[in-house]
Amino acid sequence: MKKILTLLLAGILLVLSACGDKDSSNDSEGYTEGFLGDTLSTYWFDFTVEDAYACQDFGGYTAAAGKQLVVASLSLKNTQRYSLDMWYGDFPLFWGDGDDEIVYPLSAATEQQLPDEYSLAIKEDRTGLLVYEVPADVQDFTMAFVEYFEDGTDDGEEGDAYFVYFTAKTNERAGI
Repeated sequence: MKKILTLLLAGILLVLSACGDKDSSNDSEGYTEGFLGDTLSTYWFDFTVEDAYACQDFGGYTAAAGKQLVVASLSLKNTQRYSLDMWYGDFPLFWGDGDDEIVYPLSAATEQQLPDEYSLAIKEDRTGLLVYEVPADVQDFTMAFVEYFEDGTDDGEEGDAYFVYFTAKTNERAGI
């Protein structure tokens, strides 16, 4: 009887250890990966890249020759007991492996975009757009967030990194 109970408990523990979020993964090496619609939890806040698309113009801004705009909808929720200062450079966009294959969002020009700098109040939910200008021939991207802790030195300390992978398909409703 004890052997059956032990085997049953071992089987339950094995099944439970395999459970988790099927769409995102947290690596013990300090990074978490996800896809559109996944909610990733950082030290300070939860965030979800809800949607992303490519277009030629947005809010009166037209992409330069050989470029396109990627418009990403980002939802944030402060999980701390204090307000958080945020800025447009918190979520760079990457493609490829080169140092020149990274951009930061364009400065906010419309009310739909997240402001260049803002405070995320305690328990506040906020959704807005980030608009990036990228090469026209790229459609697969990675949006990133890296935790950075000030530790009293000039260098500070880097925490975990979070990566959201997506394909930005062309949206014919450009400029909305």
